Amino acid sequence: MKSDKKILGYDRFLMMALLKEGPLTLEELDDKTILFLSLIWYQQVPEKGEPLMERLFFTLAHLRSELEDERKDKRIGKTEEECEKLIESGWVALVDDHYSLTEEGKKEAQKFVDRMEKKASLVRKDFFKPDAAARNTTVLDAFLAVMKLGSGLVSGSVGLTADGTDATMDTVSAFMVWLGIKYHRETISTLLVIFGLFFASVSIGYDSVTHLISAFYGTLTPMGMPYLVIAVEGIAILAAVFLFYYQRYVGKVNSNLTLISQSVDSKNHIFIGLSVIAGAVFTMQGIYFVDALIALFISVGIFKDAVDLLREAISARKGEEEDYSQYRLPMEECWEENKLRAFQNWILYILWTGDRKTRDEIIESLQDAFHPDNYIPVLSELDATCSDVHDFDGDWDNMTQPLVELELLVLEDEYFRLTENGSQYLQDFVSNFDYYDVHMSDTILLAMAEDELHHPEDQK
Repeated sequence: MKSDKKILGYDRFLMMALLKEGPLTLEELDDKTILFLSLIWYQQVPEKGEPLMERLFFTLAHLRSELEDERKDKRIGKTEEECEKLIESGWVALVDDHYSLTEEGKKEAQKFVDRMEKKASLVRKDFFKPDAAARNTTVLDAFLAVMKLGSGLVSGSVGLTADGTDATMDTVSAFMVWLGIKYHRETISTLLVIFGLFFASVSIGYDSVTHLISAFYGTLTPMGMPYLVIAVEGIAILAAVFLFYYQRYVGKVNSNLTLISQSVDSKNHIFIGLSVIAGAVFTMQGIYFVDALIALFISVGIFKDAVDLLREAISARKGEEEDYSQYRLPMEECWEENKLRAFQNWILYILWTGDRKTRDEIIESLQDAFHPDNYIPVLSELDATCSDVHDFDGDWDNMTQPLVELELLVLEDEYFRLTENGSQYLQDFVSNFDYYDVHMSDTILLAMAEDELHHPEDQK
């Protein structure tokens, strides 16, 4: 008799693994589970030494999972428990300590694989291509323009209305960029964005100076409904942060200067929004010139960014090789660090599940686990597994030294052994995914770690 239990992420994961490589033992299913969890770069527990923005990102990622998954009713059990539920559903059978799919289970598992492949294709097409990023930017800019203009008119806030007007210009600019990328007129699109930056710099600088003069003579009109201004600009800042990361990522991996230029513009909007909020806060205290003073410094920064981008555009026009090294890829260090952490987790795991092992035995296990041909459900469909054979022997000290220093494992003669701290660490790590499921947002985030995308020079 089939169970009424809804099939969640881990159930699908197990069935996909059995479809591709079954029959599998419980240990083999656990192996794939640990590999999968270790490679989910954005769900890791933030460490104390990480930058504030990255710690905030990881915290928000955990909060997102809680909100999307309604955690109370969706706790994932151990692998054996989940397999038992699948057996009750009539989709999995256990024979000689090996789990395999029934005929009906194969049909269901194939549906899961097909959906994931379709979702992966959709993400690449609708999110990570330059024209898709430009289109999505246009839509979001249009939303922000309507929100700011509407709120500005309701509140009577001159600053918010002006910001809404600027957002409207951004929408028009983003639309032109989209057309430029779509019809291969990217040079024009890039120059359009750079012109917009120069215009914004001069406009903001002029408004700042006039506001400071008005404040000096006592003729400056105070901001109306500051709480509404703070709320609207808060939403706008979150949108600008998203656009900055999104545009910078797609622009960097596709060597697209137009999108990188847009990411610079989005970064500037973060600071503009903060200056407006600062102005609203000080307005409530009876101080009316602070936002204008901050905006003046911001205008100088925007002008400098525009000059740097113009130089890049001129160099590209002359046929010179474009230098994108100054435009850091968001979360790039996180991806690289998470690869190392995934290797470390695997070392702890194989010591946790077996006897003590030598260096050669651990390296051999790492080579098998992280081999490009090793199928990992979801990640393989997204091309988010390791695409190259890693030099574990050469990277040995980088992997093991931190584990020894943290007293997670010890070296006795020629054998490595897991400590109690190491066992507790691994248990805490696994419990961090008790409610994890793969939603569309997860698909996008996982696809960002696609190994080939970390080497944009190979795509030129």
